[in-house]
Amino acid sequence: MATEIHPQPAWGTAHNPDVLLNLVWPRPLAHQAQTALPSLSPPLVRRLRLYGVACARMVWDVLPPDARNAVLLSERAADDPAAEAALRAAAVRMSYGPTTFRQQATNAAGWASAGRFAAPPRATGPQRPVWNPVEAAREAAKALATRAAGPAPAGGSPVSKAWQAAWNRAFSAARGHQAELVRDIFPPPQYARPFSPEWRTDTVTALARQMDGSGDFSAVPILADALQDAGCTDEVMLGRCRAPSGAHGRGNWVVDSVLGRE
Repeated sequence: MATEIHPQPAWGTAHNPDVLLNLVWPRPLAHQAQTALPSLSPPLVRRLRLYGVACARMVWDVLPPDARNAVLLSERAADDPAAEAALRAAAVRMSYGPTTFRQQATNAAGWASAGRFAAPPRATGPQRPVWNPVEAAREAAKALATRAAGPAPAGGSPVSKAWQAAWNRAFSAARGHQAELVRDIFPPPQYARPFSPEWRTDTVTALARQMDGSGDFSAVPILADALQDAGCTDEVMLGRCRAPSGAHGRGNWVVDSVLGRE
């Protein structure tokens, strides 16, 4: 059995999702993310895609139907490469320098799927689709902050200071949630998951399959109980299932471990 290596302290305490992503993916600049894909392992690409999708779902209630469809196709493409063609065809139209929370939310969906910016002046040829889960997360957090704080007021200090404080609080809360999403989707760096075949009891397997099939991951804490009943004592694995934040979704690394995914 592989030796268990406990996660770095920053992994469990970091509030900034970018700090965590840097540990699992030393990322390129935003405009280079798409071209970096060939050098990334398929399991890492899958988890990055699902992270971007999870962040776009944070603004699901304000996304237009076409953006929702693109996010759903991106989620499908994580496990079904055949969906890539449909994903490219459903490219979300994105905007430079968005100022409304709805524009920011749509940009988040575009970065999480295969969005396209409007062609700049004097541009020649079709615009290439973009994909970057880091940018998807930032735009989603900006959208939530802008919606919470309301339109930026005119008039400057002290009114603008109060608005900026409200915006910063909402943005920080959204980024904290996204850090939990990273911890849910990516196993801690250098952590060898010692998943014993004996833990795949009928109950454990049924729970994992049910969540994976339905997309409802609210039973992840129950999965921890089932794993313990099967003899699992791995504190990192059980702790992820019982995370106080309750942030669980598709790509949860414990569920994937039960299902035999990397």
